[in-house]
Amino acid sequence: MDYKEAARNFIENEKQFHLGVIPTEQSNPRTRNLSATIAKDTAAGIKMILSADTDIPAVTAKAFETPEFKQMVADMKRVIDEKKTLLFSSVGASGRMALQLCATWRYFWTSLIQKLPAKKQMFLENCERCDSFMTGGDRALVKTAENFEDYMTFGAEQIKEAKVGPGDVVIGLSECGLSASINGSVIEADNQGCTTYYIYCNPRDILVKYLDRVRVVFERENIIKISLYVGNMAVSGSTRMQVTTVELLAIGAAIEVACWRWLKENLTADELSVLGQGAFELREYSKMYQQLLETLGQGEPLKGLAKAVEYETATYQANGLVTYVTHEYLLDIMTDTTERQPTFTLPPFRKFADHTSQISWAYVKDPLYPNSVTWQHVFRRPIKGLGWSKADYIRLKASQDIIDNPPALGSNEIEQYCIGNEADPSRYSRKPAQLVAIDINGSANCQMMKWFNEEVKHFDGGLVIRMGDIPDHKLNDNEIWIPVKLPRTITDLMTHLLVKLAFNLLSTATMAKMGRVWSNWMIQVFPSNKKLIDRSTRIISTLAKIPYEQACEEFFKSYYGRKPGEEYRESFVVETLRRLGFDPNADIK
Repeated sequence: MDYKEAARNFIENEKQFHLGVIPTEQSNPRTRNLSATIAKDTAAGIKMILSADTDIPAVTAKAFETPEFKQMVADMKRVIDEKKTLLFSSVGASGRMALQLCATWRYFWTSLIQKLPAKKQMFLENCERCDSFMTGGDRALVKTAENFEDYMTFGAEQIKEAKVGPGDVVIGLSECGLSASINGSVIEADNQGCTTYYIYCNPRDILVKYLDRVRVVFERENIIKISLYVGNMAVSGSTRMQVTTVELLAIGAAIEVACWRWLKENLTADELSVLGQGAFELREYSKMYQQLLETLGQGEPLKGLAKAVEYETATYQANGLVTYVTHEYLLDIMTDTTERQPTFTLPPFRKFADHTSQISWAYVKDPLYPNSVTWQHVFRRPIKGLGWSKADYIRLKASQDIIDNPPALGSNEIEQYCIGNEADPSRYSRKPAQLVAIDINGSANCQMMKWFNEEVKHFDGGLVIRMGDIPDHKLNDNEIWIPVKLPRTITDLMTHLLVKLAFNLLSTATMAKMGRVWSNWMIQVFPSNKKLIDRSTRIISTLAKIPYEQACEEFFKSYYGRKPGEEYRESFVVETLRRLGFDPNADIK
């Protein structure tokens, strides 16, 4: 197809991907002047981004009181009692959250063995009760499997491979249900007789009215639906922000409460006493999150966040690189760094043996373990890739492009990305290269800092970002403090929420200061699927003030006109806007 034919095909035949009516795809009034605000005052811009989270406590408090949510907590406990499976499933940003929730569950049960070694076998069995997958398999954690989310058959196939059935619990996480794969997974889970939950983050009436592929989910009476609608995103369409935050808060709280209920029934009072703070009443989690928001938005925490944003912005403006160092919070931080690629058209993580592709601006490494062991600790379960053949893709009715060029998504693929403690010269191949150790509640131990101090000699500089409850002793001459007192529970949920919020703020604020956001529009979006093609088109239409149909044609003109290897030069949206006479660097009026 030429670009005009491609645009006509998208307009006429892909109406399910026209999402202008979906609130999470629209501009948030609270952050409308984000790029102009943060250019002048970093702290004010951070507070503006945080303002988009203010509805989350009320949304979760309401959800916690519903019969459906209470049943989900009971079902989580039931899978332990009955030795069944709890499976988290999703795609994209919510898919990364599905992996994190599963890893949290599995880490919690194995961590109890050190405290109560006599219960080892019981805890290991409980650990194995939880599983997860994201569309495209585990490799999609680091690099999107392009267009995979557009197929219901792909999500259904992954459910079949998970071998779940009656008595098992499947929880599908969805922003608006446009991603077909997650709908396919929950429908297939229902077909297999699973107790199936569908968590969605947009108004039900809008979804049912406009999206056929979501309507089929809501028509299934057996599928239990839970609304976590939190309004528009801080940056239009960036669901890695408020959508995945509310998912972590709500589902994370459910995990803690369910596991604690089981422990109280199966441990003695003496055994419970060594576990520390168990879980709170569900309503308390909403209050704790509200307190976290208020704390981050003022005083020393806000100053620390602003300083970190300015440090990272200066590094990238000088064409430099940032490498984060962490052990305990590797998956939390990786989730943010990998999500930056499609959100801001940045180069994705690069394989260790690849010496020609562009280098990811931000990366993350574990200073304690070699790469193969580090990946085991990321997932807390065996790595799961997709070994689908050409025949499988034909059977699953994939596009001809996928059939002709099946992507490499096997279990060995993800280990090609070196996140372990091996030396990686690519991370200091460009100046200024910065090594940034992350210390959360004192997690940066002596071994970690020893590795940091040895490696930082290869870099142009380094510092330690310290969050949470910060011990008094210094780790480095150059430190940024984000002090926050947090309630500590059995899975340390509030700490994980702190890390998520802080890194979402760090990356989004940095990109906004660099002009990769205009107002609160994601002008640097990378169109890796049809949903993002629509988003690109709507942004062009809105900012250039032209009809959607014309904007779509102009988008495909840029998309088809780009030479191979130049996909990360700048977004197709920005290229199109420039051609149409709109200046993405212009002042916001």
